[in-house]
Amino acid sequence: MRLTPSLRSLALGLALASALAGGAGAARILALFTIPGRSHFIVTSSLARALAERGHEVVVVSPFTTSNPPANYTDLTISDPMDTAAKTDFYSLGNLSPVAMLLYMWSMGVGMCRGNLADPKLKTLIHSKEKFDLVLLEAFFSDCLIGFAHRFNAPVVQLSAFVGAVWMGDWVGNPSPPAYVPDPFLDFSDRMSFKQRLVNTALGVLERAGRAYYYLPGMDAAMREGFEDPDMPYIADIERRTSVVLVNSHFSVSYPRPAVPAYVQVGGLHIKKPKPLPQELRAWLDAAPAEGFIYFSMGSNLRSADMPAAKREAFLRAFAALPQRVLWKWEEDTLPGQPPNVRLAKWLPQQDILAHPKLRLFITHGGLMSTQEAVYHGVPVVGIPIFGDQQLNMNRAAAAGIGVALNFQDVTAEALGATLRRVLGDATYRQAAKRLSAVFHDRPRPPMEEAVYWTEYVIRHGGAHHLRSAALEVGWWQYLLLDVAAALAAAAALVAALAWLAARALLRRLCGGGGGRGRVKPSDKRD
Repeated sequence: MRLTPSLRSLALGLALASALAGGAGAARILALFTIPGRSHFIVTSSLARALAERGHEVVVVSPFTTSNPPANYTDLTISDPMDTAAKTDFYSLGNLSPVAMLLYMWSMGVGMCRGNLADPKLKTLIHSKEKFDLVLLEAFFSDCLIGFAHRFNAPVVQLSAFVGAVWMGDWVGNPSPPAYVPDPFLDFSDRMSFKQRLVNTALGVLERAGRAYYYLPGMDAAMREGFEDPDMPYIADIERRTSVVLVNSHFSVSYPRPAVPAYVQVGGLHIKKPKPLPQELRAWLDAAPAEGFIYFSMGSNLRSADMPAAKREAFLRAFAALPQRVLWKWEEDTLPGQPPNVRLAKWLPQQDILAHPKLRLFITHGGLMSTQEAVYHGVPVVGIPIFGDQQLNMNRAAAAGIGVALNFQDVTAEALGATLRRVLGDATYRQAAKRLSAVFHDRPRPPMEEAVYWTEYVIRHGGAHHLRSAALEVGWWQYLLLDVAAALAAAAALVAALAWLAARALLRRLCGGGGGRGRVKPSDKRD
């Protein structure tokens, strides 16, 4: 019997689903998501939940508790040993240089790792007889936890909640050519000037050298102390066993770059289909005038309520002059001077709000997840970046024509009002946002399916060692072809030397090597 194309597709789909379920079904997964940032956990826990819904038994170690988890999803809730979120003045981080930011993150990472491995629940897990088929680790300055992959003799998949740093590619031998792949700690594009390429290259070298000789030794010591095993392999050697790196990026909102099979882009895996809004909130948004409404949020780590008073007043004055309604994520009960067109809420279902048909503009801090959600829904943005990759994200948004970036230091009522009117009044921003949204959606399979597929792939193939790039087996001088360049230079020098010697010999023959003929003897000079 001949199958129609639709039946053939259905049969292939069922066969693939059967293979996925059969080959990696009922695996035990240890997910280590100890970073205390709520925005990070939104991404990482989404994958853990999806794996649990696929039938895997997932144990999630994090400072957060998941609401309504699947039956086979277990929270192992630990405390933030440094109370990082409470102690960090996020607005001040914007004043740090890329090098200072890197040093800050390295110091914080080692301190948090020591605290995490001292947590009683993790101590119990370290000394337990548990068995896991996979360790799923968030790749964000929590390197010491990769010791669990060695402890349980399990393959490891690392998940980055941001676009990924150069050293993450090094775990699987993925190239990051500094000529056109900008470092995420810089706000460069992929079209860099000579000076930018120089800075980008220098920072990449500094990051690798700093990790190798400063950061990783501290992490290695923390790992050995926490696991109480001085004979563990060096931490860098365990990291290089990473089977797959999943990065929260996509070329539509970043830049095209090379990727080995083990380096997989899954940008937007946390985005879900919109749900109905709470009735009271929906009624307020539905009743917005023809000009629509603006949504304003500084994310989960930055609090609008912590803004300097002068900046807060600038926002209030700018909003009061707008015909649109403004929905503002504000973390306090009251806001002195609140205009009548502004509504406040301590928490808001951001993804569902971005899907509302009357939304005209999203004012954001430029966090990666917020930027991806805006692109997904085709919403123009005005970005006010503070620290980290936020400036880079907003530069990309501006380059794509979907919004404008405004420095926080430059925020005044006049500057903010002019920027908002510019984006609201120019239809090209919304048109560009819709076009970029179409590119973001156009993939062989949704990002969550991509992440689940590669995670299960590693389980099915026992670590998928066949994905390992040969780049991991060569020295840095070989990787950069310095030995080949030296050999070619030596060969060229040899050829040049031989050519010079041959030319010299030829000239000597032509000018004086003919057996003495033509020479004038001293006696011949006499009259």
